[in-house]
Amino acid sequence: MKIAVRNSVLACAAVALLAGCAAGTKRSGVQPDDLRNSTYFITDMLLSDLDFQHRAACGTAPRFVMHERETSLASLIETPEIPESYENVVIADLIQYPDSWRSPMRVAVQVYSYYYNAEVQQRIDRMLDAVRRPGVCEPPVQ
Repeated sequence: MKIAVRNSVLACAAVALLAGCAAGTKRSGVQPDDLRNSTYFITDMLLSDLDFQHRAACGTAPRFVMHERETSLASLIETPEIPESYENVVIADLIQYPDSWRSPMRVAVQVYSYYYNAEVQQRIDRMLDAVRRPGVCEPPVQ
């Protein structure tokens, strides 16, 4: 019986050690997977005729990132560079559904943000307008 208890204690210690090592490699701050839960979920929608020509016409657009090893999953991220923390970044996950006899090709969009207020909603609207209305640039802020 003592051997079983000792083995259990050793196994728990090994798990704790490995968990500590894994935690040491984690980036600081809010990360994309932290946002993708119901607490930070803002909206979802379906789009069709998706087109990413906005950057060429207007000079700015959200960053389009394909998910690794996924052909129908991507994300729109409003920052041009990868931030250290996503605490102040809006992310929109995109899922492409193929044409079928029931409906044409469409894209489901799920939007996440750590914070939400009127200013964040305006950022979301600008980000999604780049996809919904490519090439239609917003007037300069005065």
